[in-house]
Amino acid sequence: MAEAVVINRFREKIARHMYNESPLPRIRFMAFGDGGHNSDLSPKAMDPARESLYNERLRKELNNIMQEDSMSVTGIGRLERDELVGAQISEIGLLDANGDLIGFRCFSPKIKDVDETYEVELKIRF
Repeated sequence: MAEAVVINRFREKIARHMYNESPLPRIRFMAFGDGGHNSDLSPKAMDPARESLYNERLRKELNNIMQEDSMSVTGIGRLERDELVGAQISEIGLLDANGDLIGFRCFSPKIKDVDETYEVELKIRF
């Protein structure tokens, strides 16, 4: 299971929520992208100041969300057989119900074949 880098803007939302009870939308989407790697296929740096993936290709509602321990939340997303065929998936992110990025992860690219389903778990640790 991959662990995400929590972005600064989400931390700011948590702080505002603790201060004045401003809304804190639930985690709802997973984004898949192909811009999370360098030309040598190594993962790009995961900068917590980012507010979006490097190159988002598809956003989907989560298949599941779970809390395995008291300090984290894990979102599970899935690419179906006909989605992003041939793409070099190298970044994923969790987004809230408003579509704002919460956390993301970059990795060496994985080519999505036509006959496979690609399921990903991404953990946000608090």
